[in-house]
Amino acid sequence: MSRIRPFAVADLPQIAALHQRLFAEGSHLSLEQRRRYLDQVFLKNPWSDGDASPSLVCETADGRLVGFLGVLRRPMSWNGQPITAAVISQFMVEPQHRGLTGFRLLATFLAGPQELSMTDGASHEAVKLWKAMGGVESPLHSLHWTRPLRPVAYGLAVLGPRLPAPSLVRPVGAVVDAIIARLPQSPVRVTEQGPDEELGVDAFIEHEHHCIPRGGLRPEYDRGSLKWLLEMAEQKGSAGRLRGALVRNADRDVVGWYLHYVRRGGPSEVLQVVGRDQGLGEVLDHLFADAWREGALAVSGRLQPRLFEALRSKHCLFHDRGSPLIVYSRRRELIDAIRAGEGLLTRLDGEWWMPFQDVR
Repeated sequence: MSRIRPFAVADLPQIAALHQRLFAEGSHLSLEQRRRYLDQVFLKNPWSDGDASPSLVCETADGRLVGFLGVLRRPMSWNGQPITAAVISQFMVEPQHRGLTGFRLLATFLAGPQELSMTDGASHEAVKLWKAMGGVESPLHSLHWTRPLRPVAYGLAVLGPRLPAPSLVRPVGAVVDAIIARLPQSPVRVTEQGPDEELGVDAFIEHEHHCIPRGGLRPEYDRGSLKWLLEMAEQKGSAGRLRGALVRNADRDVVGWYLHYVRRGGPSEVLQVVGRDQGLGEVLDHLFADAWREGALAVSGRLQPRLFEALRSKHCLFHDRGSPLIVYSRRRELIDAIRAGEGLLTRLDGEWWMPFQDVR
């Protein structure tokens, strides 16, 4: 017999060890780093209630912990009314206990007090379990996009080990990309922008009222929680260095901002793009220019529905290579609004920013 109960401080050693056993491949994290990060994210986040944790463990009769479901509560609003959302991460079960244990953990979570449950980093197996229990995929939010900046180098990077004579091909590709980038009619031409202002917490809070739509569904930020969130997101090592900038138009009015991870010789991964409707294209231009200056080969992100027309006009490619956004709610109007693309849900509001195996 086993029971599902809330995650507690005393569980950290066992859950860190479980995490190490199940997620050791491709990770350099020590057991202590895993323990510390589990503590920071699930027990000491700004939305936790002291000793009460919404995260769950499965405990056997002899006290062994064989399953874990990490939960992060996030305050949001729906048409101006406050609601509580809950995001899951690090859903893991010992191989010999999979099946019923995973079902019980997820069922207990979905029966919780939150109005909205969601995940944007679930494995294929977890997605099937969510859907079997009433979760639905948001088609628009599950699309991903890519804007090549250095298309030849990007294509060569995708080919990787299949590339013949890379020491000869890559220098030629770099020359071709430099030529393409300067052609006036090139669809991947990047126009120099800036200089941009660094996006700080105070600027984010000051300008969100006119850059983030007030209607529909949207996250609610305050200085303390936003500072914690961005500091934690900076620890994601594999995607590169986190950069954020405030974008102003020619009249020096703020029209939006961008947050992205950038790594020279790799893709830039977008965490969030926010802007006034008439300024979204300008914000994207600044994002692409920043990624170009930093040596990125392309810019990629998960679709924010408000960005669709601006992204299409910038010659972005749309695809489904990435984890879908899965949502669950007992309020049908919330599900319908999300699937219709209303409001704002970005990678900053799910679990994508906190893959534990990537933490620096």
